[in-house]
Amino acid sequence: MRHLPGGGGVIELQPAAPETLLRHTGRLHRIYRECFAGPPWSEPETWLARYPQHVRRQLANPGAGGWLARDDGRIVGAVYGWSAPPALPRDTPFDKAVAEAAPATALPRMLAPALVVGELMVAESYRRRGIAARLLRAYVMAAPTAWLVTHRDGAAPHFYRRQGWREEAEFASEGVPMRLFTWAAAPRT
Repeated sequence: MRHLPGGGGVIELQPAAPETLLRHTGRLHRIYRECFAGPPWSEPETWLARYPQHVRRQLANPGAGGWLARDDGRIVGAVYGWSAPPALPRDTPFDKAVAEAAPATALPRMLAPALVVGELMVAESYRRRGIAARLLRAYVMAAPTAWLVTHRDGAAPHFYRRQGWREEAEFASEGVPMRLFTWAAAPRT
């Protein structure tokens, strides 16, 4: 458990197994809506409504797990993902778009034993307090490499660059302009 200054107390970061994350789908869904209903994502209601099914599918991947941020027990943020497979999947239009956009030089940071960051989200009233950065670091700290995709516009690309992530490619999936980022742990000496 890691502690951060909070609104009324201390923000606690806790590792979370898939079953813990799924148990909190309702709260995570509310945070997801706060993060993705407005610009730049502006996800349509049909996409927002299918979050519970989406998170169940994501957390069924091998090696799934994440971290939760809590303020006085209330979930205010989360990061989760899964272990990357040995080859990029092409099962969905999104998977296919990622696989086609990923440069060959990025593949060593995207394939097993890498982590895939599926979602990173913080409740609106808790943003700009370093919670997202701490969640992200906590999640990837034990991995040699990781990757994620975010919207091309807005603050997220700048945030990931400040966290030491490398922008690899731009592409579109279902009409949404995206950016692919990878991360690698500092070499151990």
